[in-house]
Amino acid sequence: MRVLFKVFCCSLLVLLFSVSPLYALILGGVTGEWVNPTGGDLAAVSYADVAVPYGSGIESRVLYGVPAGGDQSGLGFTGTGTPYAFDTGDIFELGRLRHLNTPTEQGSSITGVDLLLSMSFLEPEGLAGQVGLTLSLTNTPNIESVSDDYLDFPTSFAPVVFVADSTWYTFEFLGLGPDPSNLISRLQTPEDGLNSASLWGRITAGDAVEPVPEPITLILFGSGFLALAGARIRKKG
Repeated sequence: MRVLFKVFCCSLLVLLFSVSPLYALILGGVTGEWVNPTGGDLAAVSYADVAVPYGSGIESRVLYGVPAGGDQSGLGFTGTGTPYAFDTGDIFELGRLRHLNTPTEQGSSITGVDLLLSMSFLEPEGLAGQVGLTLSLTNTPNIESVSDDYLDFPTSFAPVVFVADSTWYTFEFLGLGPDPSNLISRLQTPEDGLNSASLWGRITAGDAVEPVPEPITLILFGSGFLALAGARIRKKG
């Protein structure tokens, strides 16, 4: 029993020291840039930065479609208010995405566009990263009846890794939604209406020199200890 207890303690220590350490982060700013619009009348696409009363105070907009008696449709992104302090492993808000749906001439609206998000940090100094998202738009014709338009969001994202102060920082984009526990893959916006949701992410950190063992490695390592302990007990018996 003493041997098993020692094995358990050793395995627990290995697990504890293998968990990613916590680092304090201070987000200094998040900006968005709209690029690569596709489909529709690209000559009608325009861009603007507009003052808004929330978040960073500046919304980056892409406007598209030939108006059918009103304003253009558009998408907007506003970075979260900063400075924003949190720890690695915490879920944090990057900003707000908005979709404005107005009547446009059939076939003139774009069908997709990329949003480049750039993050810069005050702590640790020099930490920065960028992630790109491809959004798809479904613009209904509104011929016989007025219908909603849809903004489709990616459902899987590749992690982005960058280094600062000899530490690996891995950014995971979690998705779009009113809060991180209610993520959605589509915004449904009524004609002549506006819909919005927040973007959520998480950052983990680890030593840039010594990689963190994978969970399966820890399991096998602990299993090896137990096997050796069992053999020793059987030998004594």
